[in-house]
Amino acid sequence: MKPFWRKNRPLSVRSKRVLIVQPFGIGDALFLTPLIRTLKEAGAQKVDLLLGSRTREIFETNPCVSEIFEWGKPSCRHLSERWACFKTVAFLFWRLRRNRYHIFIDVSPKAKYGAIAWFFFRIPVRIGFRLNGRGIFLTHRTELAGGYQEKAVSEYYLDLLRFFRPSSVSRQTELFLKEEDVTDALRILRKLGVNSDSVYFAVSPGGGESWGRDARLKRWPVSHFVQLIRGIRDQWKQTSHLKFLVLGGNNERSLGEALLKDLREETALNLCGATSIRVSAALIQKAAFLLANDGGLVHVAHALRKPLIAIYGPVDPVVYGPYPTSAQTVVVTRRGPVCRPCYQRFRYQADCQRVECLSGLMPEDVLEHLRSNRFFELFQTEMLST
Repeated sequence: MKPFWRKNRPLSVRSKRVLIVQPFGIGDALFLTPLIRTLKEAGAQKVDLLLGSRTREIFETNPCVSEIFEWGKPSCRHLSERWACFKTVAFLFWRLRRNRYHIFIDVSPKAKYGAIAWFFFRIPVRIGFRLNGRGIFLTHRTELAGGYQEKAVSEYYLDLLRFFRPSSVSRQTELFLKEEDVTDALRILRKLGVNSDSVYFAVSPGGGESWGRDARLKRWPVSHFVQLIRGIRDQWKQTSHLKFLVLGGNNERSLGEALLKDLREETALNLCGATSIRVSAALIQKAAFLLANDGGLVHVAHALRKPLIAIYGPVDPVVYGPYPTSAQTVVVTRRGPVCRPCYQRFRYQADCQRVECLSGLMPEDVLEHLRSNRFFELFQTEMLST
């Protein structure tokens, strides 16, 4: 059978079945949504996703996604577990091959997914990045010689569209909520004593879960969060008792407890690990704004078009920050030290002890940055409209 593409002509996605692999975290998942919408609006018959274990919730409600397949990392230490793993993977591969995809898009810089798409799934068109020779199993490649730098990750994902040349390109990240997500959020707010006339904001002192043990490198000190929250409340005397929610994953619960303890807070609620991603998103959607470290909830808030204060340290916000940029999103970083940003070519300084790029970013500097960006005026407008 002759291939349905020619090397010197743009690929057609119309009426084609597309499989995209996205093995990373929440932020990268949302960075992918403009690419997905563009493919669907260009006429793709279906766009399916092969995901890691943390991002299914992001796409379950996305109207542009047809099927979701999850490839987690189950324990396979014992013989019985290895047999169960083999059966799970074999069944997954059988389901994927049965779909007879025309196009495979790999947004990771790894070679193994392209090899699997070629050898097991027999997908004729395989598109992705070539980093250090890792694109050998791809039919169409985009160079990624120095990793992501100088432009947003979403823009790199959208660069893969050059093989299709669509008439229009979507650039806004998207997150869709279900009615039950909002219902669960309202139930939590009633527990906190927040009614329809009340105003609150959300705080995420964690972040960086995809960095595992090194997540500490992306976290602003809790003591700095305490001082900043006090400063925000002091901006308007009438909001000195402004309520807030602490959001994050289960591994960040201790951070939430430390924050509330230092603030001697009785009206706030620590919800770290207590809600799903989409329920957290619904709580952010109803909040006046989100204050957070570089992490998944930053991108959730931005996808929901909410005012946002994002603290960035070792990671370059130009590349990994909220996309696309917005007047209601304030990203705060420290100009020094010279090693910042140290996250380059998918590597970082794991042995960094002082994390000066974050510990040296003072709460008063963040407050001044917010004032100079007129964030408080926007916040006040948000309060009046809530």
